[in-house]
Amino acid sequence: MKTVVVTTSWDDGHKYDIRLARLLKNYGLKATFYISPENREFARHDLLTLKEIRELSNDFEIGAHTVTHPRLPTISREQARKEIVDSKVILEEVTGKKVSTFCYPGGAYTRVHVQLVKDAGYRYARTVVRHTFKLDKPYEAETSLHTYNHWSDVWKIARFAKFQPRKALHYRKWDVLARAMFDRVTEEGGIFHIWGHSWEIDQHNDWERLDSVLHYISAHPLAKYATNGELV
Repeated sequence: MKTVVVTTSWDDGHKYDIRLARLLKNYGLKATFYISPENREFARHDLLTLKEIRELSNDFEIGAHTVTHPRLPTISREQARKEIVDSKVILEEVTGKKVSTFCYPGGAYTRVHVQLVKDAGYRYARTVVRHTFKLDKPYEAETSLHTYNHWSDVWKIARFAKFQPRKALHYRKWDVLARAMFDRVTEEGGIFHIWGHSWEIDQHNDWERLDSVLHYISAHPLAKYATNGELV
């Protein structure tokens, strides 16, 4: 019997995660929020407060995303270890729950960082690799779709469309591609993993598109809905 699993994950710890969480709850969808509590890419007032992180953890899994969101290969091994370990410690203190999942900022990492993540006690680490519907390497976990139109994915989209030009052109829109991918997984089995950033959704005025996709993938009779941590 085919297995169909649906999981979602959301990065950075931006304040718009609160709006995103409401959408997910409306459709009964599980999610992992990868939070960088002192993310230097945003102003402090644009990040979730510790209280908001704690409240978010009541309904969703909280995963670590380093403390300040550096690209790990650009810093020393010791700095990387500290970012990986300290983010886990901070989030566990805030939520009162074990943090067992991690996401590499910007998807940038090396074998050194994979080992550091393992040594820190995580059980799963997510990358930003897309167009995958299985979990082969839990410490380099790939995804199905990012809620963003990637021109760099043209070849992968063409392959998914079985090289039918009209379909491939249609799938250039991430929400259309999301529905098609979900349909494929429900037909053939596998893991459908959609991820993104709440701030990016807001920046591109994509809330309606996201709402439509979340509605589409929810409450499917064949699907098991899971957090990233539950995939392992």
